[in-house]
Amino acid sequence: MKEDVLFKRTPFGGFDRVEVISYIQQLKTTQQKYKLMLDEKDSQILKLTQNVDDLENEASALRTSVENYEKTIADLQAEIAKLQEENEKLSSADVGETVRMCDDLVETASDTAKKLIAAAEEKLDNAQKTVDDIIKEIENREKVTAKQAKDLLKGFAERLK
Repeated sequence: MKEDVLFKRTPFGGFDRVEVISYIQQLKTTQQKYKLMLDEKDSQILKLTQNVDDLENEASALRTSVENYEKTIADLQAEIAKLQEENEKLSSADVGETVRMCDDLVETASDTAKKLIAAAEEKLDNAQKTVDDIIKEIENREKVTAKQAKDLLKGFAERLK
């Protein structure tokens, strides 16, 4: 405690024993309160740290999903290029009905691929947004945790002075 305490003197030059014991008890009670507060803050810090770890794991999983979507898009684009090349070969061969059927097949495959690419790009965009949101949340929680820890330590330092 910061303030000076004046104890009542006894007629024989000492201090009043009851007052001194009472003051020591007050100090012990205050110390116990601070210990409980410190334990609570440690528990809060542990929970927040676990939350950050969980969010980082989730962000990692989402990054893996994004990589998988990007690979799928690349595969589909390669397949489209291959089908277009085959279409050009068949168109130049002028084999009538076969060419028309192949064109229809390529067009169907191209439409399907475009739909798949659009769906994959949408999922990729959503996944990227989710990753960005999680990263922002992690950064915000880190800031809050750091501020709470700083405020907690500052408060304890002020109380201990």
